[in-house]
Amino acid sequence: MKYCPKCASELISRAEGGRDRLACSACDYVYFGDFSIGVGGVVIRDGKALLIRRGQEPRRGWWQIPGGYCEHDESIHEAVAREVLEEAGIHARVENVLGLRHSLGAPSANVYVIFRLTPLAGDPRADGEEITGAGFFSLDEIASMDKVQSLSKWAINAALSRSDGFVHVGEPGDLARPGYTLFGLPPD
Repeated sequence: MKYCPKCASELISRAEGGRDRLACSACDYVYFGDFSIGVGGVVIRDGKALLIRRGQEPRRGWWQIPGGYCEHDESIHEAVAREVLEEAGIHARVENVLGLRHSLGAPSANVYVIFRLTPLAGDPRADGEEITGAGFFSLDEIASMDKVQSLSKWAINAALSRSDGFVHVGEPGDLARPGYTLFGLPPD
């Protein structure tokens, strides 16, 4: 990145936030790096977990919970419900957050948030390109399957063994701003 995305002036290196960063020479823009937010959804129906089989690289042929990237203009809980619908054909409602994974690396650092969802409607289906398989599977079936992502196994076990997690607690008065969503432990 050579030019400011706000005003098109040249970026220079200067001390910002305790380290040298690219910053605009003319306005207040500071480049903090490339980041992405991923989401995954654990959907349980009749004691079985929803899995999809990837049809594209990376990890083509691997089974995992449905998920993908959060768009810059959508809330994180809308993103996971959208991904579950797009990848598996299941309409679902977000219940809580089971966990998150942070990874460093190119092309960007990533935070992946894993949600528990309740299925509302639909039957698993795969589009045959991006997704080549979709279905609800028992823990015994999952254990006998080849190529099941370990993070998905962890998330499914967490969802089946615990009913709690970080829940959507609304927008408290001091955090109520457009685009803010808070997941955490509800206040007593």
